[in-house]
Amino acid sequence: MKIVEIVTSGISRAARWLRGAERAFEDQRWDDVVYSAQMCVEQSAKSVLLLLGIDYPKEHDVSDVLSEAAGREDLPKWFKERIPFMSRYIAELAALRGLAGYGYEMSLGADYFKDYAGEALEAARTIHSLCERLVNQLS
Repeated sequence: MKIVEIVTSGISRAARWLRGAERAFEDQRWDDVVYSAQMCVEQSAKSVLLLLGIDYPKEHDVSDVLSEAAGREDLPKWFKERIPFMSRYIAELAALRGLAGYGYEMSLGADYFKDYAGEALEAARTIHSLCERLVNQLS
């Protein structure tokens, strides 16, 4: 499989996670919104990093690696300007992923994420859109 096919597959998978977050929001499954939003931003960012030929750690938070990419000359200005925003939410959502997925082990219900779910969903929409736009532009 060629790198462009892998990247396209990755950004498509991220879009499916985004749709899952949107459905979870409609159903008021707030923990699932956060979990799915996290998966969306992680896979969106990793798709971009793959396209740029940048190795990333096999972990959920790739915000530092994405931040380092901001210095690249081959990235468009519109994308570079949004890297701080993207990195912030990639890190934030990665930190919440465990609680969103396994909060029940600590007696946390879905409502624990109610106040944050909308913000997580909007961040995922924005990050996915930016990453998809870059993938389309560079591939």
